[in-house]
Amino acid sequence: MEKVRKIPSGFNVKFKMINKISKIISIIFLLFYMSSCGFKPMYKLSESNVDFKNYSVILVNEGSASREIKEEIKKSFPSTPGLNKDYVIKISTIENLDPLITNTDGSVAKYRIEIIVNFKVIDQNKDALLTDGMVRGFAQYTVEVSEIESDNKKKRMTRTAINSAIQMMISKIQSEVSVTNDN
Repeated sequence: MEKVRKIPSGFNVKFKMINKISKIISIIFLLFYMSSCGFKPMYKLSESNVDFKNYSVILVNEGSASREIKEEIKKSFPSTPGLNKDYVIKISTIENLDPLITNTDGSVAKYRIEIIVNFKVIDQNKDALLTDGMVRGFAQYTVEVSEIESDNKKKRMTRTAINSAIQMMISKIQSEVSVTNDN
């Protein structure tokens, strides 16, 4: 019969203590590493970033723009009454509806919606043009059997196209205005 060697109890206590110390050191190292990784949030509003609360939006061709486009622009740039805005974004939109797939009988099976947004950002205090540009938003939809379903799908896709154009416009304004503020 073999004798089982007993490990002294002092060794067990030291092992547990070393294990705890190594865990604490690894947690401290991990926290130090995570806090100094250089991450900066891109859309955090700060002094160097663009705050769209100081912007008012004017839709230049409001009479010819569809209701969906007007609603999405108002939703993206909510106006607060009583505040004097420092900047104005003048927007004009063009909506194109192009057939993508035409059936043999001449009916259209699929459409592409293209919304072109031209914009100008003006500093009202200096009466100066900060930036201008053009962005496009696209969406596609298939024609349904029911005209009502097709019309509803067209409206949803128009909202999708204008939202993608607005997101690109906001990104352009943020990048270009922050560069002009840095100079």
